Formats: sequence, structure tokens, C-alpha cells
Amino acid sequence: MSETTAAEAARKAATWAHCAEDANKYAHDHEQQAREHAVQRDSGQAAAYTSRAEEWVRLRGTAVDMANMWANVAGALQLAELGEHS
Repeated sequence: MSETTAAEAARKAATWAHCAEDANKYAHDHEQQAREHAVQRDSGQAAAYTSRAEEWVRLRGTAVDMANMWANVAGALQLAELGEHS
């Protein structure tokens, strides 16, 4: 198993942060679609979009947690790497 560097961990944190941003956008888009279908009294489509929005919200939460975890790992690894060079 290879060792993860601070830079690699930071890249993983950034990737997860982008995933969280995308999930947030898609959740918002689906919530908007659900509202539009609700106004049109299309309860089946409104429920489907609401369900999809909830899935995106869950993914956003996971992505935020992963981004934070990798950012913490990157910070710890950077401190360790700096300690090795002093």
C-alpha cells in the first residue's frame, strides 16, 4: 500500500468539495422542478423530483464529510511532512 502525501490528500479534499458543490446544485434544481410540478398539480412528478432532490442532499452531506476528512488528513500530513524536514 502506498503512502498518501499531503498534496494527494488535498486533491482528494478538493475533488470531494467539487462533488458537494455539484450535488448542492442538482438538489436545488430538483427542488425547483418539484415546486414547479406541484404548482401544476402534477403530484407524481413532484414526488419524483422531491425524492431525487433528497438523494442529492444526502450525497452532498457525504461529500462535505469526505471533503472535511481529507482536508484534515492533508493538514495532519503536512505537519508530519514539515516535521520530517526540520
